[in-house]
Amino acid sequence: MSPEEVKILTSSLFTEEFPHLLDELLESKYSINDLKIAPRDATYWDKQGILPIVKGPGMRRKYDIIQSVWIKLIQQMRSLGIALSTIKTLKENLLEPRIDLSMVDEATLLNLFSGIKNKYEDSLTPEQLLIEFKENGPSLFKSTVLATIIFRKSIHCIVNKDGDYILYDSHCHQEILSKEKEFAEFISEPYFSLSIPDAYRSLIIEWSPKPFLKEISLLSETELEILELIRRKDVNSINIRFKDGEPYLLEVDKKNEISMEQRFLDVIAKNGYQKISVSTQNGKIVHFENKIQMKLNKRTK
Repeated sequence: MSPEEVKILTSSLFTEEFPHLLDELLESKYSINDLKIAPRDATYWDKQGILPIVKGPGMRRKYDIIQSVWIKLIQQMRSLGIALSTIKTLKENLLEPRIDLSMVDEATLLNLFSGIKNKYEDSLTPEQLLIEFKENGPSLFKSTVLATIIFRKSIHCIVNKDGDYILYDSHCHQEILSKEKEFAEFISEPYFSLSIPDAYRSLIIEWSPKPFLKEISLLSETELEILELIRRKDVNSINIRFKDGEPYLLEVDKKNEISMEQRFLDVIAKNGYQKISVSTQNGKIVHFENKIQMKLNKRTK
């Protein structure tokens, strides 16, 4: 991650936009029905050892968000005709291992955890936080999914027939190809490419009608606001303005039928910066178009 991304994760900027994500990320509460998986397929996949390990008591399968993304990747692989043995090997290589911190300078890690402690006033010392992270910290796959959700990175996993893989940002394909010999050698042989953003988007599409989507913060607060605007029947159009190549202002064009001037004044009082076009008939206001302007959070493009 870039220094700017690390700063976001260790500050209130992250929790403001994704207030419930960390609490919900590893809670096992999504059934195969929530994931649009046929019970017969789930039973077969479980016998083949490609489904994640079910957490908690009871026999009914319940998965967390990280595991749900993996199941969507299984669907991608099955649609590509990938052998179950290859999927199982990838699961063992990608889904289960944790991040190896042995090559990272411990002083750097302690400095990072000191910053986290200062921001969140955790009762543990930086040294205790480091031990906890080493023992129970996120897997590589969890960190990859988290980066996809928060920073909207276009992370792909390229996999060969043996189940070996490389994770990389597809937007940097040419740059990585020119600088990394190992990457160039890997893609010189047959491989298939999995899209983690596509797996994530599948969940969003399937869960968008469900009330719990807002609770789990898969979408940022800014994105949820935009989604609500898209669903509203009184919105004529939504226009996004860009500045220096990045979206910064959202214009919402609303059409409201009114019968009294007081209603018009109420709308002005309730909304922020806006543009209003008024139509009259026989000297009375009959309708108006209300274009509300909202600044976009630059972290949620």
